[in-house]
Amino acid sequence: MAATGTVHWIDHVVVGTNDIATWVDWAADAIGLTPGHIGGLTTEQRKNDRPIAIFLDIGDGSCHMGAFLQKEQMPPSKGIGQDYPRYGFFIRPEDIDEHLRRLDAHGIAHSDPVRTMAEGDDGTAVYFQDPDGNQFEFWAPVSMPTGAMEVATAAGVGRVSSATLGSRNLQRTAAFFSDYCDLEPIESAEIPEDSVAFALAGGGRIVYHLVDEVDERLTGHGPWYALHAALTVAEDAFFPNYRRMWDGIPEESATKEKLGLSREQEDALTARTGLHASPSGRRWKETYERGDEFYDSDGHAFHFVGATHTSIADSLAVYRPKEASAYLKELTEAVGAGRRP
Repeated sequence: MAATGTVHWIDHVVVGTNDIATWVDWAADAIGLTPGHIGGLTTEQRKNDRPIAIFLDIGDGSCHMGAFLQKEQMPPSKGIGQDYPRYGFFIRPEDIDEHLRRLDAHGIAHSDPVRTMAEGDDGTAVYFQDPDGNQFEFWAPVSMPTGAMEVATAAGVGRVSSATLGSRNLQRTAAFFSDYCDLEPIESAEIPEDSVAFALAGGGRIVYHLVDEVDERLTGHGPWYALHAALTVAEDAFFPNYRRMWDGIPEESATKEKLGLSREQEDALTARTGLHASPSGRRWKETYERGDEFYDSDGHAFHFVGATHTSIADSLAVYRPKEASAYLKELTEAVGAGRRP
């Protein structure tokens, strides 16, 4: 699986939930994540309508996942392994049976192990879902990327291995990732014509399958909030990647809550940048009048996370995330000096 592009890993993913306490228990049972602080629950935060959310670290925290409490009931699942988005996590092939025993012990329904090369890599997948119908998989590749299991939970679940999404136009999707992430489709006779897969430079994949309708569980659709995947890029590639987007695609005229678009109008939106609804994201938009969240033409939301080298020289196999506040400081200084970041 030849890797291309500026994206090294999927740093984190965020899903929606209707019961955050139940979701946290599920995440501990299914993935081995350690329960942590749930934000947005103080009286002051409730007065400011701060989102109720939690982020749980995988190992040292350079990879994590989060869940945001939604204001409406999540749509019903189309079935385990049958719905998108679907997010994967690396596991060791020799541990598959142990992961199955853990899922069974906690009453978490799952598929049988599936040996496949259909999404651009050779390995074994186990599909499962959370109580809200969000889709996940354990991915045990034949060839484990360096760094994939260097960050792991106590249950032996490693970094995010994949984001599998729906696309109504695979050529348009491939052009988007080529133009703005330097990612080129994996060439393999094992990948069906109705799919496109991109190998990331560090490890893992972004995969799209052809669909007739846009995925339901995404930020580009109201009323869902904060659902996204964050993509890791090298520290010095962070601003160049964003500059290409700001030069090449438009900015949302307003947040979707203010736009009040119909579902059909949402589905007709093109690739764009917009407000990432975090404290740093809001200050970013105020400072530069461009957002640091970006959407493909099917409404899936992403943002970049910068990364610095750690224990392996000149490699991001293991990395330390560069905080958004540090980039915001650089952005503010550049704008103050009359420069582009």
